[in-house]
Amino acid sequence: MASSKPSLARIKIKFPKELWISEIFKNFPDVKMEISHFLPYDLENSIGNSVIEIMHYNLDSIIEQISSHPSVFELTIIEQEENNVKFNIKTKDPYLLYAIIKCGVLVDFPVRVEDGFAYWRLISSRERIDQLLSLFEQKKIKFELLRIGRSPYSIEDEKYKLTLDELNVLERAISSGFFEIPRKISLEELANELGKSKSALSVMLRKIIKKKVLFEK
Repeated sequence: MASSKPSLARIKIKFPKELWISEIFKNFPDVKMEISHFLPYDLENSIGNSVIEIMHYNLDSIIEQISSHPSVFELTIIEQEENNVKFNIKTKDPYLLYAIIKCGVLVDFPVRVEDGFAYWRLISSRERIDQLLSLFEQKKIKFELLRIGRSPYSIEDEKYKLTLDELNVLERAISSGFFEIPRKISLEELANELGKSKSALSVMLRKIIKKKVLFEK
C-alpha cells in the first residue's frame, strides 16, 4: 500500500443467514440501517462491536428481535426517537471483519445496509482488494463487485502506519492462522509464541486492527 492513490472498490455483500441482520431484513424488509463503526470486541471468541442506526416505524419489535437473537451478546441503546434508534451491539462475527484484517483493506464507514446487503467502500491497493474478493469466494460469501477504480483518498497518513513491533505481531498472527475460519491458534497460544501476556496482546491487536480497518477522512 505504498501508493498515495490506492484503489476504491464498492461491493455489495450478503450477510450470512445466521447473523441477526439477515433475520431483521427477512421480517422487516423496509427497514433502513447504517453501520457507523465495526471493530473487534472479543478476539478469542470472534465477537465484534458495532454502532448501528436503524430507521423504522416499529422499532420496539425490531429491538426485541435483535436482543433475543442467538448471534447477539449485548445491546445498549445510545439514543432513540420515534422512528430512529442508535445502539451499540456486540455480536458474533465469524467472517467479514477478519477477512478484511487478513488482507489489509480499509473500510470507509459508515456502511449502508439494504435488503440484507451491506454496501461497502473498500480502500487499498488493487492487489489487496483482489485478494479479499478471492477470499470471499473461497469462503462462499455472497458478494457483487459494483465498481473499482482509483481512490480519491490517500492512506499515507501516519495514523494508518504500524510500528515494527505491530507489523511483526500482525504477520505472526496471520501466518499462524489466527484470522482463519476456523481459527488455527488461540489468543493465548499466540501470546505465548510472541512472549506477551494474553491481555497485552489483545489490546495490541485491537489497536492494530483499528489502524488496518477503520478509514477516517
